[in-house]
Amino acid sequence: MRARAVFIAILPALSLAAQNNSAPLAEYLDALARTAATFSVTAPGLAADETLDQRGRRGFMEILRGKNNKVRSADFKLPDEFRAHRVISTWRLEEAGEGRVLHEVRTIVKMDGEDRAPDTEARHAMTIGTRSTDDETKRRLLENLDQEQLEGAVTDFGQIILLFTPRLLRDYEFSLGNPGTLDGASAIVLRYLQTAGDQGLTFFEERTENRQPAAGEIWLRASDLLPLRITIATEEPTAKKYTIRTEATIDYRPSRFGLAPDHVIHRQFMNTSLMVENDLHYANFHRAHAMIP
Repeated sequence: MRARAVFIAILPALSLAAQNNSAPLAEYLDALARTAATFSVTAPGLAADETLDQRGRRGFMEILRGKNNKVRSADFKLPDEFRAHRVISTWRLEEAGEGRVLHEVRTIVKMDGEDRAPDTEARHAMTIGTRSTDDETKRRLLENLDQEQLEGAVTDFGQIILLFTPRLLRDYEFSLGNPGTLDGASAIVLRYLQTAGDQGLTFFEERTENRQPAAGEIWLRASDLLPLRITIATEEPTAKKYTIRTEATIDYRPSRFGLAPDHVIHRQFMNTSLMVENDLHYANFHRAHAMIP
């Protein structure tokens, strides 16, 4: 059994509660949806340098059989040691497929200190998009990252904010969480839970696909309601006593090209045991091609 990544979409039935006599929930959701809609326009063609620091370990299922080959017990085993990798890539967001859906595309430049051939590309193992013709596009973009010596899938979260466009908000339930602080600035925290819709993060493993709904939080900067953090958590039972648990935090920052991913931390567990951690940072934002007015 391999470490794998699973992810999520999120919620919307609105309750117009107010937080500390400030703007109601509806105003926060309107700001979120407007930012997501703007991102859908500004993000295509956005490019950056991406650095992935990964530590992970691959487990296996130990199966004991008895009489007539009947399974007596099955236990998931993980080695004690983690393997570490550093991958430097050129990263960009581009539209592909008949539906012109936004995808992350990476070209690996260096892995563990060794230069890679310029025509070697590692494509994403997870992407966002609704069902339809885009599924085949995602499958074509998928590349088996095991060949790149990585310990489990590299995940794509840069465009996670697109789960909250105006058209998709109705598929979620939202509530107000406790206020927080992010980089020294006050933040409004929204909790979300997906209740409908087939959008979300698609997880590909061994050329099969699996969509996972999710729950998490959205952090809005209190001064201007700009979404600067989205968290995701999901659980997937895989056997009677085993559950794959995935969690991620995606931090955004304003750039001269619009909102852009800044830092992504993704972890995956088998029950409570960490299998893989992906820590991604982005820098040197630019446009892979000029925007057409």
